[in-house]
Amino acid sequence: MILHTINKPGVLASCFDLISEKDVVVLLEDGIYLSNQTIPGKAYAIEADLRARGIKIRASSRIEMIDYCRFVELTIEARKTCSWF
Repeated sequence: MILHTINKPGVLASCFDLISEKDVVVLLEDGIYLSNQTIPGKAYAIEADLRARGIKIRASSRIEMIDYCRFVELTIEARKTCSWF
């Protein structure tokens, strides 16, 4: 599994085709503005960043909220990490 971190909403178009269904995506910082978009793979959003920007995830969204501890765990579990800025 590859962990993709997305920090800005504009980069999704660049990485969308490179994310497989086996990969994990973490939205953080301004990347959380994508939290109500369709994202391939298993997707998470940092809860603190959602709160800081006043964003709520729709009930129908596949994106799960996580804290920084879970983010660190995902980083450890990943075979490699790819950061998209």
